[in-house]
Amino acid sequence: MGDWLLRELRGLIKEMAQGQDGKKPCRPILARLKRACNLGSVSDHAGLKSLAKEILNDWDAVVAFVKNPGLPATNNLAERALRWVVLHRKITFGTRTDEGSQSFAAMISVIATCRLRNIDPWDYIAQTVARARKGLAPLPIQ
Repeated sequence: MGDWLLRELRGLIKEMAQGQDGKKPCRPILARLKRACNLGSVSDHAGLKSLAKEILNDWDAVVAFVKNPGLPATNNLAERALRWVVLHRKITFGTRTDEGSQSFAAMISVIATCRLRNIDPWDYIAQTVARARKGLAPLPIQ
């Protein structure tokens, strides 16, 4: 059952990656995927049951890339973008206070935004600190 569910998900992603050319080839795959989830949601296997119910509960989000082909089928890009943050947390054992967590999250956001816009994050942070010492607002990240 789990293999069936996985095969249908992979088939859907593959079909969308190959392009539809105005056709509706995904309908049968979506129908089979939903059937697999419905059957899996009443399974005796706890893991399969949980996965199937989660997919059904989030059905619109799971298949959003079918309705909007501009969306990525997976979150691999986001996962890769956050990988360094997860590694940092594991190496340093995270922060010890809510204030530390909020500061770290804000810094990650600034660094990631700068990188996406081809701006040196450390130069931007240095300029922002210098401006703050003068009582000036930070420059926008353009």
